[in-house]
Amino acid sequence: MDDRIFFPDGMCGCVPCCPQSSMQVTVLRGTMGPRGETGPQGPAGQTGPQGPTGAQGATGATGPQGEQGIQGIQGVTGPTGPQGATGATGPQGPAGQTGPQGPTGAQGATGATGPQGEQGIQGIQGVTGPTGPQGATGATGATGPQGATGASAPLESMTAYSTPSQQVADNAAVVFDRTALQNGTAVSHADNSALFTIDQPGTYFAAYNGTAAPPANAQLPVSNLLQFSLNGTALNGAATQHVFTTANETSAQSASIIFTVTSTPATLELVSSGGTFNYTGVTMNLFKIG
Repeated sequence: MDDRIFFPDGMCGCVPCCPQSSMQVTVLRGTMGPRGETGPQGPAGQTGPQGPTGAQGATGATGPQGEQGIQGIQGVTGPTGPQGATGATGPQGPAGQTGPQGPTGAQGATGATGPQGEQGIQGIQGVTGPTGPQGATGATGATGPQGATGASAPLESMTAYSTPSQQVADNAAVVFDRTALQNGTAVSHADNSALFTIDQPGTYFAAYNGTAAPPANAQLPVSNLLQFSLNGTALNGAATQHVFTTANETSAQSASIIFTVTSTPATLELVSSGGTFNYTGVTMNLFKIG
């Protein structure tokens, strides 16, 4: 704050510093004006000298161990050490194989003949020698007189068939509606029947031929089995079988068997199984053969 007062005559009006003034002047202080704006920053001064080095700080905690480095190359092999002391002698090994027999020495003088020894056991029989060549065929003898002709054995047989198509249910027998031929009385058949009757004990031969097909509503595939049955019991080895896989498929079938009848009357039939099937052109031939 400036306490000086300037008068018109140019004299200094500062009471304390003006010795020429004898006036007592009362100075009134005015109000402070506003602060002026800050001037621009001056240029940076020169860098001062470096200060003293501070005291060393405390040692920090040890960091984690780093990964193991790659293995170094193998060093040069050291010199061989001195030979050790000889060990104790081991146990004796097993005896080696017997060597070859040495040459026979010179024959000595013949000694006196000793007593005869006992007879040895008989040796095994030798192999039979080859058969000698066949001799010449002798002359043919005279033909003897012809014997009397024996009586002809009566033929016992039966043939039956059926041409119309027939539908046979599961485990039912095939029907033959016609009897084509019958010889003798050993076998018989009634028209429109599935049974063949056997009235004489003996050995018989039966043969069947026909065609089978599945019905229109069959659940495919379906397996058809046709088998001979004697007195209601299936004859083993006397069957024909076919598996149908399409609706319009047909199968030509045949079966035959030789069997023996010991008790009469007996009945023979052909039993169909596996489902319902259609049969056409069926034929049965039955013969007494013994």
